[in-house]
Amino acid sequence: MSVLLGYVFYCYNFIVVGYSRPFLIKDFGFTVTDTAMINIAGNIGVTLGAIMWAGFISRFGRRTSAVIIAAGIGTMAIVQASQQILGVWIAGRLVMDALLGGYYVVATSLVVALFPETSRAKMIALNSAMYPGANILIGVLGGWLGESHWQALLWIAAAPLPIAVLLYTAIPRDSSYCAYGDSKGPENASGRWRDMFTPRLRWLTLGCVALSGIDFNAYQLFQGFLTLYIHTERGMSAAAMGAIIAFVSSGAFMGNFFWAAIADRYGRRLPLVGYGLAAGMVLLFVQPGMGEFEMSVIGFIFGLGVSCTTAWGAWFAEMFPPQLRAHGVALFHAGHILALGSPLLAAHFSTSLGLVPTMALAAAVYLAGAVLWFVMPETRKAGTSFPAGPLPGAG
Repeated sequence: MSVLLGYVFYCYNFIVVGYSRPFLIKDFGFTVTDTAMINIAGNIGVTLGAIMWAGFISRFGRRTSAVIIAAGIGTMAIVQASQQILGVWIAGRLVMDALLGGYYVVATSLVVALFPETSRAKMIALNSAMYPGANILIGVLGGWLGESHWQALLWIAAAPLPIAVLLYTAIPRDSSYCAYGDSKGPENASGRWRDMFTPRLRWLTLGCVALSGIDFNAYQLFQGFLTLYIHTERGMSAAAMGAIIAFVSSGAFMGNFFWAAIADRYGRRLPLVGYGLAAGMVLLFVQPGMGEFEMSVIGFIFGLGVSCTTAWGAWFAEMFPPQLRAHGVALFHAGHILALGSPLLAAHFSTSLGLVPTMALAAAVYLAGAVLWFVMPETRKAGTSFPAGPLPGAG
């Protein structure tokens, strides 16, 4: 439960900047391009963090890593909330997201280590559900606080600081248990990143990075502009914006458990259907004439579809042997490598093409992700946690 509580604010810190985007522009004097630069800094940070923390976790253990990361997230949230200087925000998001990338790796690798493959996706869904849960929290709080007190959302983001104490007492030492699928026991050798690029594994590694990168690019094109579209383009109030965001997040909350059950029962590939559903809802959402009710319903269905990625946590780990599973999990955030420039590119498109065409592009990106997902190997149906070989066509 302590890890789950920490995951709430892991997710909260990821999305609070996106939610606050209209107010950062209005009250802090940032431009759309400035907010894009903040997002780019975050993308760089989370990529470097996921790569760095995978090795740290493998060497020093999950408990030590989780405590350090949580304390760091809380500290950086305080720095972010107390400043209105663009340079501080850019540097702060670089460090913050490097820590956030590490928390994803440690939390997901804990689930894969402690639970069998028939339960992993459902357990990870509890973690993943904290993302829409945090979105619901921000939507409700944002609507309640209104435009005049929105900065309180930034201070709430510091909650991981006291949570770090709970993590220290709740997480067992790695040496006290043997991970599932690890026949060598707790003394197994640490994994290394160079092992992820051996001939047998490199195509799996690159495929996971590409799939994750597609997801982050689609996010920047649609969800990254969601509050700006509702508040600025459609002229809706903070309360209406909060309600729509809450509906999107409610759909994602429910979808996490739905797709997790599908993934555990029928395999990690079938949830790709959710990407097709998300693509259709993107195109409907930006149609003219949609009111708050229609946007809420469409947003709910979009959230339900896009949450299909909850299957990735277990899947990315299962493609690799036990000593490399933390590295496999880290590939989710390593996908930011392919999305480093996407916030700035999306901001450029939004000013040159318009906000609506830019957001509609996300539908094509989601469909491309569904195709790549389909050609990636299945791990659940094979009955093992390690695939028989590399991707089809790999040399």
